[in-house]
Amino acid sequence: MILSHRVLIISLLCTLGCSSQSQPTGTEQDHAETAAVPAVSQKNPSVSYEEILYELGAFPVSKLTKRYWNNGHPGEVFSKGEREDVNGWLPPFWVRGNSYLTKSEKTRFGIPKAPLSYERYISFLEVETYQQTKDPLLFAIIEFTLDELHWRKIKIKNPEDLLKVYHAKMGLDNKVLWLLKRRELIDGPMVANLYRQYQDPLLFRFLIPPEPGQDDYKVFLEQLLAEKQLDTMQRFAVFTQLYQADKPTHLAGYKTLIFKNAARLPDRFDRYNMYAALIGIGDPESVKAVNHALLNDPTAQVREFLLRELKRQDQVVEYIDTIHLLCLGRGQKCVREFVPNGPGYYRDENILADSLETYLNWAKQKQTLNPKTKQKILASLQAISNDASNSFEPRSYKPGEDRFEANKPIQDQ
Repeated sequence: MILSHRVLIISLLCTLGCSSQSQPTGTEQDHAETAAVPAVSQKNPSVSYEEILYELGAFPVSKLTKRYWNNGHPGEVFSKGEREDVNGWLPPFWVRGNSYLTKSEKTRFGIPKAPLSYERYISFLEVETYQQTKDPLLFAIIEFTLDELHWRKIKIKNPEDLLKVYHAKMGLDNKVLWLLKRRELIDGPMVANLYRQYQDPLLFRFLIPPEPGQDDYKVFLEQLLAEKQLDTMQRFAVFTQLYQADKPTHLAGYKTLIFKNAARLPDRFDRYNMYAALIGIGDPESVKAVNHALLNDPTAQVREFLLRELKRQDQVVEYIDTIHLLCLGRGQKCVREFVPNGPGYYRDENILADSLETYLNWAKQKQTLNPKTKQKILASLQAISNDASNSFEPRSYKPGEDRFEANKPIQDQ
């Protein structure tokens, strides 16, 4: 009988013990519930999206009290001709860095916000939900999250956390890839794998030279170069990587591609990139082509780019005679392509004068130049100083003329 009671008591204790172990403690239960909460509530997502936007440090345009440029589009914010808001919300970077809010408003809304944890930022990248809903506020959240990872210099622990935004093909591909490239988290095999999946032309901007041991990636580039459907700049991008990895093997083909196409490319950035490659090659044929571009390219910005590139690559002697001719006004006439909110120029002004003077003032400081080159530099600076067209009065604006209108190119009468 006593034994039966003992068995019963032991049985009850086991039952109670097992029951207590099966139920989490209050702390454990709270932790489990917290871990299960998604970044966005499914009951009322629009409200939750607004809360997250505030948490990121964004601000709704509708609540701005200070005046801002809208370029004729009420509810949208423009700066230098470019729209700054995303679906009615100002990005956190602009909110904390610019004067869109008053000091009291910044204090009231706790701006600038403190940076969040990496895990919190990544929790906002709900690309699957966006693909289903196309919610504009969720799009803004995802874009601002990528921006904040960049501006806040948050360490990216896993590139795949960001690549899911690229895979979603929601219009933020370039932002994702540039962020990874800036952090040196893109490698050749990754780009090759993405290209095999999507044949995305954007990926040509992110190709890098193959490293030793990356034979599969090198074969990928060689196969890509053989594809007939590539346009000129795509072929140039592939050739550049192969040339950087093995210059003796690819030099002849690389130069042939550039000489054949550089001068006739319609886009000024494309021409500049090809000429910059020739500056790097630096053989007599390449120097001759660059000198020709300095004197004859139809766009002022290309010539300015080349002057900056010569400085960046520490080049003077091979180009000083051509630069002297430019200072004397001997080059072919060039025009400045319109840039929104860019500087205005008089018709007779030497629009290269500032860039030439900057380059020459840098060059004259070099200690290794021979006397002839130094003399040519000083003569070039004097030629710029003597050119009366470089002296002009600042342009006055008509009453009611805003800065966007004022900066349009002046047309010949």
